[in-house]
Amino acid sequence: MRIDEHRIRNLYLIISVALVLGIIAFIFGFRMTQKSSVTKVGVILIGRSDDGGWNESHNSGVRSACDLHSCIMYTKELVPEEEQPLNKAVSELVEQGCSVIFLTSYGYGTYVDSIAQKYSKVAFYCISGNFSARNVVSYFARIYQARYLSGIVAGAASKSGILGYVSAMPIPETVRSVNAYALGARLSNPSAKVVVKYTGSWEDREAEKAAVEELAGAGADTMTSHLDRSYCLELADEMGLYTVGYDYVSGEYSDRFLTAAVFDWDALYSRVLGDYLSGRANFQNDYWLGIGEGGVSLYPFSDRVSDETRQLVGKQEERIKTWRDVFSGEIYDNTGQLRCSENERIGDDELFNHIDWYVEGVEIYE
Repeated sequence: MRIDEHRIRNLYLIISVALVLGIIAFIFGFRMTQKSSVTKVGVILIGRSDDGGWNESHNSGVRSACDLHSCIMYTKELVPEEEQPLNKAVSELVEQGCSVIFLTSYGYGTYVDSIAQKYSKVAFYCISGNFSARNVVSYFARIYQARYLSGIVAGAASKSGILGYVSAMPIPETVRSVNAYALGARLSNPSAKVVVKYTGSWEDREAEKAAVEELAGAGADTMTSHLDRSYCLELADEMGLYTVGYDYVSGEYSDRFLTAAVFDWDALYSRVLGDYLSGRANFQNDYWLGIGEGGVSLYPFSDRVSDETRQLVGKQEERIKTWRDVFSGEIYDNTGQLRCSENERIGDDELFNHIDWYVEGVEIYE
């Protein structure tokens, strides 16, 4: 009997040790390729790193994080959302010794699974959430929260009640932003409608300018966009329309530029990279930082924004930070269907990966 008990105790000990070792391996799984004291970080951009928009803001954010954490940064520019060019860019970064690679455009998510499986000891961080590989984490910021607040500003400023919105393509990222903007606009102006024109591309100067002219012709006196560059806002400003920016403010506008929904990529990249370096990367499946965490904010208001509007924005911002998100409470879509009840909140998975409907007040311009 004593021999059997001794064997059982030994067996339990062996199992316990194996479990501990497995947990340690899991926690540090993203760090297996760190063979030197300096971590090399890669970033892949769909455009130029100095474009004054989406790509520059990401490149600057990663650089800031690398400087903070004493890492070496490598950038691949002008990589289209296609399998072969993306594979080539990743391969070159891996050859340069990168153990962390940031994929900064939504379409890269289509191919990240196969790439991540090929480079299983590299940590991939992707804007899109469409993947299942164990060494990939999604990251983004809740820009829709700032969009909602900027919509309040736009709705209050508009005289026609028609708000123009130029966007690239209808994917969850853009649809939830349109919806948040419309919810905000209709809070300050219940009869407001948001008219959306899709260009089919993240950057197309001519298509964006044409969209502004079409929407202005349809009565829009306020314009915003969801694109990599701000061509349409520059034209709208020249036309005397109110404008609301997005992502990154790189130029000077008139006082009709009311505000902007902006990211703090420095804060987000510093947190993500810091977690990776400390071994905490596996403790959460994704990063989605909101206003309360410093991931997004509003650009300073124009003098044209009234005190009443500022106060309303402040109250709604506090509400989002403390107890209730934008997509909560009673929400109807633009066909009259109830999408969210009074005591409900639309879940993150629906918002991040699946939303394909529009709230009341949104019209798609054909």
